[in-house]
Amino acid sequence: MTRITALFAVLILALAACADDAAEEAEAVVYSVDAQPDAAASFVSPSDGDTVTSPFTVELAAEGVELAPAGEPAVGEGHQHVMVDIGCYDSGESIPGPSDTDEAAGRFHLGDGSDSREIDLEPGTYELCVQLADGIHQAFGSTETITVTVE
Repeated sequence: MTRITALFAVLILALAACADDAAEEAEAVVYSVDAQPDAAASFVSPSDGDTVTSPFTVELAAEGVELAPAGEPAVGEGHQHVMVDIGCYDSGESIPGPSDTDEAAGRFHLGDGSDSREIDLEPGTYELCVQLADGIHQAFGSTETITVTVE
């Protein structure tokens, strides 16, 4: 009976440790979304209404957060995405990608923590939205939307 009691106690301790790990992981997933309410992404260039030649470079800015590569989420860090003709995601939603398929669908990822990248689009008029995401691509912060014409 003593062995069964000891085994049961060890099992209870192991389950409690797993529950603590799961709770820490859940906090890590949500904290950047909730802990950075003043974070904002914006366009430096092009400007709203500009006409550009493809490929063109988007230059972006971030306030209230330090740009960092995607990976382990950390409070005060994020990376940017540019969405083309699909709008931005609600805070807390996961932004798909990065992949060639996602770029073809209009989601351009700056997962290396950079603040600019080249985008290649066919001629036409497009709505671009810039958005921050934490290390695991959960959207947060204020966004900016502009319209550009590609010649």
